Amino acid sequence: MTMKLLSLVGAATVASVTSSSNVASSSRLPVSARSLQDANGNSYAYLDDLSGYQLKYSNCIRAKIPNEGDDDDVDGNVNFYNGRYHAQYEIFATFHVCGDGNYDNGNQCYDCDYNVEYATDMNQYLETSLEHWANYCEECQNACGGRKLEDANEAAQLDCGTCSNECMNYYQGGDDGNDESAYIDCEEGDVDEDGLQLYYGPQCSDNGAIVIGTFYDDECTIKTKHDYPEFDFYKFGTVTQGCMDCSTEQGQETCGDLYEESFHCMNGKDQQGQDDDMKVCSAVKKALTSIDYSGTKKRKHGKDAFVKVFVSLLCVGLFGGFFFLTYTYYIRHRGDKNQPILSSEDVDAPAMEGATLT
Repeated sequence: MTMKLLSLVGAATVASVTSSSNVASSSRLPVSARSLQDANGNSYAYLDDLSGYQLKYSNCIRAKIPNEGDDDDVDGNVNFYNGRYHAQYEIFATFHVCGDGNYDNGNQCYDCDYNVEYATDMNQYLETSLEHWANYCEECQNACGGRKLEDANEAAQLDCGTCSNECMNYYQGGDDGNDESAYIDCEEGDVDEDGLQLYYGPQCSDNGAIVIGTFYDDECTIKTKHDYPEFDFYKFGTVTQGCMDCSTEQGQETCGDLYEESFHCMNGKDQQGQDDDMKVCSAVKKALTSIDYSGTKKRKHGKDAFVKVFVSLLCVGLFGGFFFLTYTYYIRHRGDKNQPILSSEDVDAPAMEGATLT
């Protein structure tokens, strides 16, 4: 099944909307969708049934938690750790709704709607997704383990080749609970050199992946620069790189929970009108907005230009100084060269003129 249009922007009718350059969509909404519209006239399709779709992880977002007090509780001035005040942030995972997985193309979700970013609490996203993959891999093992590939494909709805590769990566770090999945909820970690208890929990990496970070508080909202346990992140990698099929009975439940309980962010606004005190959709828009600097000069270009101008002026100054000194020397000595050379007789002449012969 190809991806049906999930988001529509503007006042054009649904039937006449065509796909944008970065979203491959059909020209009509799925039958199970309801078209909703916000106060600004932006409309999008709310899916009542996710069968035939897949969910694909997009990014990791940090949203600032506002303080409840409005007197002395200025943002960041109520949490004092390590000699300074800190603001609190909550971690969210964003995902896209996509069409059917294309197993002939590396099992990558395709035909995704990038106009809407669905944002949900990171702990909930990881807990729901990891449970989904654990059940999925168990079904894969039951359907495909110990059978010939062709028999398994005929007897099960799963693609044994695909699920075996995915689950091999999922369980590559073992299944003893001593991996990153042990810290999807904020858990106690080490004690630092000052005797302060630290905590481990999900955190965003610089490139938007999900890692385990170190925090000061037991809610994992104030991160530190302390080291954290090193993991290979096989399970987190499967969650963020794989496609979650919503067509199966288990997938419908998993996808439905994530979809319904998430913020539906488009243009920095939640399209469902939920309370967004942390301005999650605004944080999503800010974090994912790409700025094109191709039309502006970068600082390093200005620095290079300054160096070039400075060297050029220096060369001109040196050349000009040399020319000035040479010309001055020439002017000062030009008159001397025009005078005839004096002989010894010319020098003695004045003395001889005043002399008296005896």
